[in-house]
Amino acid sequence: MSVRKTPLNRWRFLGSGRRLPGSTLAFLLLALAVVAGGWNYVAGARSRAETARLNGLVAQSEHTLSVMKDLETGMRGYALTGREEYLEPYDASLAGISGNLDRLDGLTLEAETRERRRQLIEAEKSYSARVVALRRSSGQQAATDLIQSGEGKRSMDAIRGLMQDVQDRASADMEMRAATDRVRSPLLTLVTLAAALAAVSLLARLAFVRRREGQRMADLLESVLENAPVGLGFLDRDLNIRHMNRALENMSERGFGADVGAPIWALLPSLQDELAPKLAAARDQGLVTANVDVGVPAPSAPGGTRYLQSSFFPLRRERGRDGRADGVGVVMADVTLGKLSELRLTESEERFRSLTEATSAIVWSTTPDGEFRRVTSEWTRFTGQAPAEAAGRGFLEAVHLEDRDKTRTAWEQAVESRTLYAVEHRLRRHDGVYRYMDVRGVPILEEDGRVREWVGAHADITARKEAEMQLEAAKEAAEEANRAKSQFLANMSHELRTPLSAVIGYSEMLQEEMEDLGEESLLSDMRKIESNARHLLGLINDVLDLSKIEAERMEIYAEEFDVAGTVNDVAATVGTLVAKKDNSLDVRLADELGSAHTDATKLRQCLINLLSNAAKFTERGLITLTAEREHRRGTDWLRFTVTDTGIGMSEEQQARLFQRFSQADASTTRRFGGTGLGLAITRAFARMLGGEIAVASKEGEGTTFTLDLPARYEERPSAELAAQVMHDLPARPADTTARPSHAEQILVIDDDPATRDLLARFLQRDGFKVATAPDGREGLERTRALRPRVILLDVTMPRMDGWAVLRALRSDPELGATPVIMVTVLDEQNLAFSLGATDYLHKPVEWGQLKDAMERFRPAVHEGPILVVDDDPDVRERMTTLLTREGWRVVSAENGRAGLEAVGVRKPGLVLLDLMMPEMDGFGFLRQLRAKAEWRDIPVVVLTAKDVTADDRRRLGGQADRILQKGGLSMADLAATLRSLMSPADLNDGDEAKVKT
Repeated sequence: MSVRKTPLNRWRFLGSGRRLPGSTLAFLLLALAVVAGGWNYVAGARSRAETARLNGLVAQSEHTLSVMKDLETGMRGYALTGREEYLEPYDASLAGISGNLDRLDGLTLEAETRERRRQLIEAEKSYSARVVALRRSSGQQAATDLIQSGEGKRSMDAIRGLMQDVQDRASADMEMRAATDRVRSPLLTLVTLAAALAAVSLLARLAFVRRREGQRMADLLESVLENAPVGLGFLDRDLNIRHMNRALENMSERGFGADVGAPIWALLPSLQDELAPKLAAARDQGLVTANVDVGVPAPSAPGGTRYLQSSFFPLRRERGRDGRADGVGVVMADVTLGKLSELRLTESEERFRSLTEATSAIVWSTTPDGEFRRVTSEWTRFTGQAPAEAAGRGFLEAVHLEDRDKTRTAWEQAVESRTLYAVEHRLRRHDGVYRYMDVRGVPILEEDGRVREWVGAHADITARKEAEMQLEAAKEAAEEANRAKSQFLANMSHELRTPLSAVIGYSEMLQEEMEDLGEESLLSDMRKIESNARHLLGLINDVLDLSKIEAERMEIYAEEFDVAGTVNDVAATVGTLVAKKDNSLDVRLADELGSAHTDATKLRQCLINLLSNAAKFTERGLITLTAEREHRRGTDWLRFTVTDTGIGMSEEQQARLFQRFSQADASTTRRFGGTGLGLAITRAFARMLGGEIAVASKEGEGTTFTLDLPARYEERPSAELAAQVMHDLPARPADTTARPSHAEQILVIDDDPATRDLLARFLQRDGFKVATAPDGREGLERTRALRPRVILLDVTMPRMDGWAVLRALRSDPELGATPVIMVTVLDEQNLAFSLGATDYLHKPVEWGQLKDAMERFRPAVHEGPILVVDDDPDVRERMTTLLTREGWRVVSAENGRAGLEAVGVRKPGLVLLDLMMPEMDGFGFLRQLRAKAEWRDIPVVVLTAKDVTADDRRRLGGQADRILQKGGLSMADLAATLRSLMSPADLNDGDEAKVKT
């Protein structure tokens, strides 16, 4: 164990004074004093040396100037007198001038001055030598003439000026240095003295503080030792106690009972034999003895015995020659509670071992690496494996062969990742019978995170597994029964709807014929037949909807629609029902209801159910339908409220209001009738659309239903469509002969003769030519033979159902553009439209809806030219030339967006459309064209170079009247195709073009 020394500044909080600077600052101040003093000394020495130089420079300059004067005086005296004694000072000056110049140069720092001075002196020496030489050779007059030339005077004046300048500068430098010395010397002396004094003071203060801190630390250490939670004591060389801290005093009082001045075993002589040798070894040999456990009798201790753990170490002030210590230090801790914990742990382990042997579970443990080292007796008794057989990974041999790999993998992963081991497997019992086991194992970790061992248990769950298998079998049986029920309901709904559709259809036709024949007395009976048939059909529809909701097979078909228009349509639909009991309907629409994106059909059904319910229980009253738009929870919500002034409901009746097949009470059923499904279906639809329905009612005053729906339904992925239906229609011969077109015919494909008859009679009476087929296979054959304008297609038929027919049509290049209207009892709009259906009608057919659907396929008269929509200008030009030559008037547009603008300007008689165009392609053009009711009857011929796929044909299904390929079509064929849809003669004669169907 490492011991960390506590720095002195950790105990600064104990001091009362302000913290003082450390020795570093004192040393810095001492260094400052030394630097300042040294600087002062060096600067003074330098200043004195420079002053001496300058004085020498001035003196030597004067001396040199004097020598030059002597030189000039001797030269002039000799020139005037010619006597040789005048040359003595001249010669002496010449001899000493060089030494003077050398000394003067040594004192002069400026090289330029030295050079200038030598030049001037050399010039004067040369001048004087020439004067002397002329006097000797030419006489006085020649020398006098040279002297009178002024050359000598100029040289001497220059020398005097240079010497004077040097002396002036030297004098100025000396004065400046003297002034600097007068400031620097006292200042640096003062700084040196102040820094030295401050450093000495600080060091003295620091020494005092450290001494005080040392004393405080000694006091603190003494306090720590005195108040330490462990017992601390000092024994002298005679092994008598000389000092005890409080903890040791408490232990002495509660345990061994010794006092200061006596040995530890004073009251317990039995301790002497145990402790005396160890204490003597510490004193005499310097040995440290640690963790000596001593138990002393103590009535106050739990269990009557106090356990003390002691350590002994030698105490020395100075190392003696003989190695003997001055005393012995004692560290003692009360470990009574720890000993008791160990005893309890031992007892707990024994109790746990007994429990594991008594429990029905098999408890086991392994080494950290997952190997069995000690196989428990429970494992041996259960499996019959000998310990040697189960050791290591041998326990896996008792696991069922089919579960063995899974068990091995789970165990290895758990051991490797040190995570929970959990698995279920079959374990062989000693009698050879396999039992289901739930196995759990956990790692027991050390403090450092290492695994000490694995502990786990096997619990027998055979009974639970058998119960689960029985429950699974019961669940499968229930699901099979539910599937049978759903299949039964689907079959029965079809079998019941088919004859009811015929009954309703024939009733409507008979009523029309009776009105034409004037048989008014029979009309009421026929209306009762129709009313009862529709009522029965409504019950069947409710039961089927309920079955779909329970099976979670009800689909949502979200679409964009105008809310106000839908509410007004619903009000118009229930108007007759509301007026039946002399009620009035008040529709209140809030401003800016806007549009919604949800299932309009289910919303209509919810509102109709609520209004029908209100009309049923209200007589000569007021029914109010309110529609509002609110913004809450970050989205727009629609709130529809239906309020009536009818009989109302009690709280008990409201509690079971939305239960299926339940009404307010039995008397209500007898008086007003009904199955009790309408409101249950309404609430189910509301929740499917993401909303909720609430009711508030007071008996005798009326009822208010509130329907809240999100304005935009959150789309959820629909179930995958059924697998492609395989069919084996006879292959068509490769016949390229043009077939006659029967574009004016409607083909009805339905297996029910009554439905075929009703649809044919209705369509014939409405001006269409009709052909029929009894099943899907024959329907395809007749489609290829007749090329009908429109196909009305049932779904549930023998040999080939309607979905297979629709897929076959959309994958056929020649028939893919034929419009197909589904007419069926099934509620599968999403599937139908995804496969390319043009429209969808429910049986029994509402003749008004069928009439509206067929209007776009009726022969009509169009005013307007042929519109060519193609992005290729050459194609537009060729088409315009050809069609104009054939007698048509033509306009053109370069893309879908321009084409729509052209349609808006003048409605064309026919559109010749390309698919692949910029800005807006042909698919987008068709969608927007067919979205407007006034443009839906315009014939569209797709003329494209694109390879039209089956998916493209599904997208174009019901939108385009013909699909033609550019590459394989001659201009004559194109003209013939257009004539089958629109006659140019009609345009020429009356600016009108008849579209043929």
